Amino acid sequence: MGWDVEEYIWSAIRLSDGTKEMYSVDLEAFRLYCLENGINDPAAIDRKILQGYVSHLISDGNSRRTVARKLSAIRGYLKFLTRQRRLLENPSHGLSIGRIETKLPKVLSRYDADHLMTAASKPGTPEYLVLRDDSICELLYGSGLRVSEVANLDLDDLDLEGASVTVMGKGSKQRTVPMNRSCVRAMKRYLESGRDSMIAALGSKLGGSSSALFYNRVGLRIGTRDIRRILDSRSANPVNPHALRHSFATHLLDGGADLRVIQELLGHSRITSTQVYTKVSKDQLIKVHEETHPRGR
Repeated sequence: MGWDVEEYIWSAIRLSDGTKEMYSVDLEAFRLYCLENGINDPAAIDRKILQGYVSHLISDGNSRRTVARKLSAIRGYLKFLTRQRRLLENPSHGLSIGRIETKLPKVLSRYDADHLMTAASKPGTPEYLVLRDDSICELLYGSGLRVSEVANLDLDDLDLEGASVTVMGKGSKQRTVPMNRSCVRAMKRYLESGRDSMIAALGSKLGGSSSALFYNRVGLRIGTRDIRRILDSRSANPVNPHALRHSFATHLLDGGADLRVIQELLGHSRITSTQVYTKVSKDQLIKVHEETHPRGR
C-alpha cells in the first residue's frame, strides 16, 4: 500500500492552505522516520512507532506546541487511512502529549497600534507602496483579518460603499467583515492613486493574478512574508501580523464589545477559541474591579 499523503491533504477540505502546507511537511518527516525504522508501509504503523516518534521530536528540541501540531497531522492522516479501510484501526486514537499551555501573541497598546498605522515610510519609497502598506495595516488591525486572508484578497472582495470586505477564512468558510472609516479612507486612496500606479510601474513584471488586490515588488500577488516585512519596516521591534489580529479583538473587548460579536468578526467556529484569544487585559480587569466592587468605589 502506498503512503498517499497527497491524497489525504487534497481531501482535507476543512484545512486552510497554510495548514495543508505544514501538514505536508510534517507527514513527510514522519514518513521518513518510519522508513528509517523499518516501517515501509503505513499499514505497519503501530502505537509503539508513534510513541517513539513523539519522544524523538521532544528530544530533538521541538516545543510541545510544535509536537502537538505534528501529532495532529498524523492523527488526521491515520484517521483518513482508517476511513479508507487501509488500516484496521487507528493506532493514534487516544495518544496525547498532555496539556499544552496556550501562548498568545503580544497585544499592542493603543498607542503602539496607532503608531504602526501612521508610521512614516523610508525616504524614497514610491507613493503606491506607501498607500498599499497603509491599507494592509488598516485591514490587519481595523478588521482583524488573518495575514493569509489579506494576502488572498481580490479586488472584487471589497465593498467600499458598504464599508465591508468578504474573506475566505479557515476551512474555506466565507465571512463578511466591516471596515472602519479609517480603513475605508485608506482603501479609497490606494484604489484611486496606488494600485493602478503600481501595476503601471511593474509593467511586464506583473505575473500575478490580475484580480489580486495587493501585489509585491516583483509583480506577484503579495505573500504573507511580504506583509511581515511591511510591519517590521514600520516598527522598531518585529511585529507578528497575528499580534494585530489579537490586538483588534482585545481592544474591542476592552471597549465593551460582546464576545459573540468578536467571535463572528474573527471567524471562529467555537466561542471557546474566542475566549482564549481575547483574554482581557490586566488594566481592564483592574478598572472593572475598581468600578464594580463595593469596597472599590
